[in-house]
Amino acid sequence: MIAQNDYEIADWLLNKSNFGWLELDIEFNLDAWKKETAAAKFVDHRGGEHPGWNSSCIHGIDVDKTGAWTNYGYEKEEDVPYQWTSISEHTPSIKGFWELFPYERYRRIRFMQLEPGGKISPHSDAPGKLPGEEDLDMLEFGVPINVAIIHPDDCHMTLEGHGTVPFKEGKAFIINIRNVHSFVNNSNTPRIHLIAHGIPGKRKDEFVELIARSYRKQNER
Repeated sequence: MIAQNDYEIADWLLNKSNFGWLELDIEFNLDAWKKETAAAKFVDHRGGEHPGWNSSCIHGIDVDKTGAWTNYGYEKEEDVPYQWTSISEHTPSIKGFWELFPYERYRRIRFMQLEPGGKISPHSDAPGKLPGEEDLDMLEFGVPINVAIIHPDDCHMTLEGHGTVPFKEGKAFIINIRNVHSFVNNSNTPRIHLIAHGIPGKRKDEFVELIARSYRKQNER
């Protein structure tokens, strides 16, 4: 890919390529985030098909409303009352980070736990499946950011066609979850990630710069 500017890189990567993952060039206080996971009130996420997969919303409809908005009786996303939940009162470092991140507003921000021995069965989360998501421009719609907070060594995410995502504690990735993916935790420690779904909005230029900067850094290695 030959690109001359940040927008061309970001547009190609998120809208036109079949990339596997992008490690974001960001930093956060990992020790503080680990402590703040204690505030989570986990509920089962997506049922028995994915045993041991639990979630807790810091931002969303409510703490226990961890699924897509269509699961809760809304006819269009514009009517969904996304907000900081009661969990956020106990996660100041995490909340402060996302208030500075180049997204103007958020859908869900969730702790995602995978219990010891738990697994997330192979599936695809390709955008465009929900009402109003046709012909998406991912630079407008936004992409989920996956941050590893507690990540045991014997815990692995596999992305079809790309291999194992190189997660380590303190690293944040955009994963191309249009590809079929799965997760298994073969350790004795719960894995806790955070996934943030946001909309760039008026901060699109900052978001594009982050994507391009991260892409260049990843490909300089």
